[in-house]
This record gives sequence, structure tokens and C-alpha cells, in this order.
Amino acid sequence: MADRLNDRYGDRARIIHGDGTNTGLPADHFTSVVCFTMLHHVPSAALQDQLFGEAFRVLQPGCAFAGGDGVPGLSFRLKHIADTYNPIPPTDLAKRLRKAGFTDVFIDANGARQRWRATKP
Repeated sequence: MADRLNDRYGDRARIIHGDGTNTGLPADHFTSVVCFTMLHHVPSAALQDQLFGEAFRVLQPGCAFAGGDGVPGLSFRLKHIADTYNPIPPTDLAKRLRKAGFTDVFIDANGARQRWRATKP
């Protein structure tokens, strides 16, 4: 997938295939970090929290971490039979983002989907 993305967007974006919990990227460097429809595939809460910490570390102060994912529920679970399924309820997500150091945490949960935005102070 990274190769396909690089072929398509490599002239406009830097595509990195790596571990979101330990990117090796410079601290305080990026103006945004995004995370779309993958958080529930991170196999443990500890690794999810590491991912939040890494997003916080690489962001410049005043910049945003944003994303979206599913909300725990039967239909979401059924789509992940024999797959990693570790979704975070919206109320827990807000607490965990704050624990990682983020402020101005906004969670919008609507049915089976949630999205968030949080700021590095």
C-alpha cells in the first residue's frame, strides 16, 4: 500500500511505511497528525496509548491530532471476525487523549462512527 500511495502522491506527500508507536520522526516537527479508520486494529490499549504519545511528540505546539474510527458495537465487531478488534468508546478516547497531554479534545460520536480533534498545547 505504501508503494501504491508513493506512486500516486509521492510528488506531493512523504509516504512512510512504519510503526506509528515509534516513528523515529523528529519531535515538534509536524503541523498535523491524522489517524483514519485504523485505531481499532491496534491490538492493545497500551499500544494505542503509545500511538497517542508519538502523535503528541511529533506535533508542533498548537497543532492538531485528528482522526476517525468506529464505535464499539455488534455490527462493527461482526465486520472484524478473525481480525484485530480493539475499538475505543468515545468517552474513553477523550480521557486517553488528555492523558497523552492533548488539550481542547473534541469527540463527535454519531451512530457507528466517531471523529476527534485534539491539540498539543
